[in-house]
Amino acid sequence: MIRRDSGLAIGILILFSSTLAFPNSTPSDTVVLTLKNAEAMFLEKNLQLLAQKCNVEAARAQVLQSQLWDNPTITANQNVYNTESDKNGASKWFPLSDNGETNLQIQQVISVAGKRNKRIKLAELAAQKNECLFYDLLRTLKYQLRSDFYKIYFTQQILSVYAKEIESLNKLVSASEEQYQKGHVSKKDLLRLRASAFSLENEKLTLNNQLIDARADLTLLLHLNRSCPIARADGNSLDSVMIYNVGLKDLIDTALCHRNDLKAAEYDVKFNKLNLDYQKATAIPDFQLIAGWDKNGSYVHNYNYVGIQIDLPFFNRNQGNIKSAIAAYESSQYNYQTVQDVVIGDVSSAYSKALQTDWLINQLDRKFVADFDSMQGEVLRNYEKRNMSLLEFLDFYDAYKQNAVQYITLQNNRADALEGINYSIGKNLIVW
Repeated sequence: MIRRDSGLAIGILILFSSTLAFPNSTPSDTVVLTLKNAEAMFLEKNLQLLAQKCNVEAARAQVLQSQLWDNPTITANQNVYNTESDKNGASKWFPLSDNGETNLQIQQVISVAGKRNKRIKLAELAAQKNECLFYDLLRTLKYQLRSDFYKIYFTQQILSVYAKEIESLNKLVSASEEQYQKGHVSKKDLLRLRASAFSLENEKLTLNNQLIDARADLTLLLHLNRSCPIARADGNSLDSVMIYNVGLKDLIDTALCHRNDLKAAEYDVKFNKLNLDYQKATAIPDFQLIAGWDKNGSYVHNYNYVGIQIDLPFFNRNQGNIKSAIAAYESSQYNYQTVQDVVIGDVSSAYSKALQTDWLINQLDRKFVADFDSMQGEVLRNYEKRNMSLLEFLDFYDAYKQNAVQYITLQNNRADALEGINYSIGKNLIVW
């Protein structure tokens, strides 16, 4: 019996030769990335970050603009034609002599009630808020980058399990077909093998689609010309992270100090408070200083004068803008409290998820793959002696695959959970 099933035995030995090792060959049209290299490329090439940097520069330029003084205004008048005759009895065009009229005037707006300083401070607060928005975008995109990177890395590992096992199972199906033709394998067993192979192919297709989506996201983040990045990472470094050494209160305090969306909300409160003061100051009208010279248009020849011009605030005292500024200030205070609650909730949620994932992964016997490998010989011998049916053998094979995939998936979940803590506090507190 053992001799006539030798083809199946060879196929089974091939089947269990699969390991979790990543394939050594790399397609020529792919980009191999470590997390460090991916982050460096991300900071240099990500289009969203580059666009937000431009917004920061534009806001800084507005600070410069707000520091500039109002330009003086100069007015010049000259009569075109003198209807009065000069000493020679002839009229003259554009007469510049004493018989003509020339008027020069210069005006300068003078801001009062500290409006200029308030405009400068408003521009500075707007620039600081834009910087916070830049770093908050960086936090969000960096989290997406790391999540996509580890998803690619661990999905590649899972696919390597599927690829090798499918290859081995196809060889086993081919060996079984030969044995079926000789009458050594039943049709039921052959169909069962074919169904298992098809099921694995279908599961592999789903994983491949997920990998394609993750690679597309990573390609967009890195602005790559080629769209098939491969992730290389040290999975063992994740095991060195001890989440239990970090307390929830410390994480919340860190988040309240480092979350840039909270800082942006705080700058928004300061901006609206200062804008309210500015709108109240705007109710006090600015005035203009005037100096001029009139050659013949006044009660004396060569009249020199100075003056002042100011609006009388009888009707418009900026009432509407002041009410609007009050409402905006109150709204920004509520928004700041909301963002603060969101930050605390994010940290608490991320910490709880990390603890649960860490607890679960610590419950696993990390030598289970080796234990399954050591059982291969015993399972094979039992199948050769017909102490185990094909269905029982495939159940063992399926259990091996499921446990390997679940372990890799749990590692991915732990990486996501740890990155979730970094994302929630706005700082890379947990580094591996």
